[in-house]
Amino acid sequence: MHFERIFAHVVAAYLIFVGLFFGLASVSAIPRIQIEPTGKFVLLGIALVLAASGVGSFVLLRKGKLKKEGESIADVRQEAIEKLKDPELLSRIAIKDADSELRETARQRLQEIKG
Repeated sequence: MHFERIFAHVVAAYLIFVGLFFGLASVSAIPRIQIEPTGKFVLLGIALVLAASGVGSFVLLRKGKLKKEGESIADVRQEAIEKLKDPELLSRIAIKDADSELRETARQRLQEIKG
């Protein structure tokens, strides 16, 4: 699924939506949402910050300035498992780790150590 690729865009859109919703709630009467007159300016300020951060994030995403850099955690763990020499730790990883590729790497490393 492409959700990982668009997740940052979804978060930016959510920030914009929430900011607009609370901005609208602070200036108009929405049923079931009662805002004290003194809290309207605070809510409007928070709404503006949320909407502006969403728009800013979306712009930075479109420019490519919020891309991941470097190796992923799985890659770093893979390299570490390949260097491990402790059979107890390797067997624990081979049995209990959530990542199937890392479990397989730990099993292979155990076989290399045992002979």
